Amino acid sequence: MQTTLTPRFSTPVDSDAAATLARLDRLEAYLRDDSDNETLLAEAFNAALQCAAWSRAEFHLRHGKALHPDSLQWALREADLWLAQSNFDQAAIVLRALQAQPDTPAGFKDAVLHDLAFIDFQQRNYGACTALLASRMQAGDADQESAAGTMSREMVVLWLRALHHAGDLERAVRWTQALEEQRGLFPQAAGVASLVALDAAQMALASRWSAMALEQASASDRPIEALVAQASLALASTDAAKALDFSEQALLIHPQDGRALSAHAFAQLLAGQPQAALASFRRALSFMPNHIGTWHGQGWTQLTLHDPQAACTSFEAALALDRNFAESHGALAVALALQKQTEQADQHVQLALRLDSANLSGRFARAILEGKTSDAQAFEQLARRLLGGEMYETVMGAVNRRG
Repeated sequence: MQTTLTPRFSTPVDSDAAATLARLDRLEAYLRDDSDNETLLAEAFNAALQCAAWSRAEFHLRHGKALHPDSLQWALREADLWLAQSNFDQAAIVLRALQAQPDTPAGFKDAVLHDLAFIDFQQRNYGACTALLASRMQAGDADQESAAGTMSREMVVLWLRALHHAGDLERAVRWTQALEEQRGLFPQAAGVASLVALDAAQMALASRWSAMALEQASASDRPIEALVAQASLALASTDAAKALDFSEQALLIHPQDGRALSAHAFAQLLAGQPQAALASFRRALSFMPNHIGTWHGQGWTQLTLHDPQAACTSFEAALALDRNFAESHGALAVALALQKQTEQADQHVQLALRLDSANLSGRFARAILEGKTSDAQAFEQLARRLLGGEMYETVMGAVNRRG
């Protein structure tokens, strides 16, 4: 899944950028009359980060550190500045030095740990991220309740996202269930967990957690994962209108989120908008080229647009990510059969049916090869079956292994 994370600060969307910049200007005006006010300095520093005003943030950081040279918080803000600029090497140097400090408060230790793990996440070292957080997040089932009560929400969200990206879905689901039983599940964590549950084929949990996240979150802080989960659940029930609505809401939050773009593309295809769907699939794949389900969506869209050669390229890309996924072999066989490449198509039919004797696309490819179907309407029905209902879940479930 393509997901953007932030540490303790975040860059505002365009509609809020002007307001944040105006707030920074006001804070700096106050500081001209009260230059040593640490609260104002910290607020001005944070506002400058949100505006990506690096030189102004650095000015306030230097001032704060000069006033309070032994302050752990100002040292941590130095790491924030490097993180905001995606200078992860410099941030890691600062954070490791802080991690080595003796006798620091528990909350401070957690902030340092979160940011070090955040660096691993941003660099796509998901296994390292989960390993770094594991001792804090899951010392053992008996300790989880007490740990959950003290850990920051940021750390919980990062932990679940890291498990998701690392493919450790069952662990993430179990951990969330335990948190829910302790009444500690909050909207942002529920949103992440809903997409994890979806990819783990736990549809009831995905539905419950995404609904909870959207019901309990504030209007300005709705988790994008919950919207994507709801869009995907709508696709699984072939409700194109609902899927379009939820995916469009998700894209308003994050226009470059790969999963939201993919769900939107599937919804467009299901709604009978193949050209728009193709553009959305291409954009989704530019952000998450290892998402098997999206390659399938693009391939079937290309087939509905009568471009089997392009579809072959898409299905081959999916197959390169997982050679043992029956749907990739079956779909490629369909594209090859439509181009009269009989021998190659038959090879992939055999592989598809060997991996899954009930494989729908492989069986359809065999019918094409045997001359039992050349009906365009039958093909359209097949595509809708593959991209909606249970088959949508199967195709999208491939991302669990290589997403």
